[in-house]
Amino acid sequence: MSSVFITGSNRGIGLEIVKQLLAHASPPATLFATCRNPDSATELQALAKNHSNLKIVKLDVLDFDSYEGVANMISDVVGDKGLNVLINNAGIIRGRKGSLSLVNAQDMIDVYCTNTVAPILLIKALRPLLKQAAEVNKSSTGGWSRAAIINISSSLGSVSSNEIGGFLEYRESKAALNMAARSIALELGPENILVLSVCPGWVKTDLGGTDAVGTVEDSVKSMLNLFYNLKPENHNTFVQWEGKTVPW
Repeated sequence: MSSVFITGSNRGIGLEIVKQLLAHASPPATLFATCRNPDSATELQALAKNHSNLKIVKLDVLDFDSYEGVANMISDVVGDKGLNVLINNAGIIRGRKGSLSLVNAQDMIDVYCTNTVAPILLIKALRPLLKQAAEVNKSSTGGWSRAAIINISSSLGSVSSNEIGGFLEYRESKAALNMAARSIALELGPENILVLSVCPGWVKTDLGGTDAVGTVEDSVKSMLNLFYNLKPENHNTFVQWEGKTVPW
């Protein structure tokens, strides 16, 4: 696996993925870590000083017009190799314990745009680079050594598992992302691009909150073990951090 592009890398799960990828026995040759304000991303900047393969990229996922420029930048770096892996990690939450009476339009729009629209449009923009990597690595057995899209989703987006309600804005955004992932997987499968939706679990991050039961370190360790061992049968599936299937 030559290159990885990950959104929302300045904190939480995204930052931990960057840390553990850099420390891995087989790290990517180029790791693109994005955030809205690179100058204030002190941990990323510190990592970049010691890892020449880490490239910090300024990206606000809601600035859809910037995606073409980002794609061109990636192309300039990776050349004919294309982009092996896109990890759609950036996300927000609203209405943690809200009921229907507390829902408002702006929260729904903000969450949907960040958690659903942005990943879809970023996949669209980077598809040619992913397809290029899939062609270059067509002799590979699959997984992210060839080409893969990994969407960081949530079990809260599982329609059939929803038995307590609440989290309306966040739930609907992740359910919509899961539906998009299914459709995109069907379209990109013939191009040998693996598409996976994964729930990292309820972990202690700014998004997960202090009541969360898991650590971000353990979650990412398990997810990376899963990612490094992806097989063709993982295409178009929805799993937990350790690989257990989550019902759609």
